[in-house]
Amino acid sequence: MGSLEIHLLSPKTVIMISKLVYEQELSAAFDLDDLNRAIKKIGIRTELNLDVSFIYEVIKLNADKFANNTITVENIILPKLKTLEVDYYKTISEMVNYYYKVNVESFSKQKKIVDNFFRYDGDDYVDIDNYQEYDKEYRDSEHLDSGINDIT
Repeated sequence: MGSLEIHLLSPKTVIMISKLVYEQELSAAFDLDDLNRAIKKIGIRTELNLDVSFIYEVIKLNADKFANNTITVENIILPKLKTLEVDYYKTISEMVNYYYKVNVESFSKQKKIVDNFFRYDGDDYVDIDNYQEYDKEYRDSEHLDSGINDIT
């Protein structure tokens, strides 16, 4: 079986599918499985790249015509494909090991450097925040939240 974009179907076929969806939606919630059943009911045997939003837009744009049963190939309004920009966010908690290499000039021995490395006083203090990392290792993460800020 080939694949076919649903918005490339003939207006007559779109009307038949949309009518089935419209009638079904009057009695219950409608989902992708219902749309698949509606398409099989009218005899389409190819796989469709289903976009439920296309059918919902057809119904929304032609609601009065569906309600009055006056929809025809001549008066159907088909939705136009739009490109929308979605501004979304993700909140993630991560545990990360950052790795740095630093050259340290000191008169002290190695143990003294280790003892004072993270202290903010003394001659042997090293400001590690001013060095570039050379590697990082993600040890764990947790997806806390996500959502949509805006769609334009």
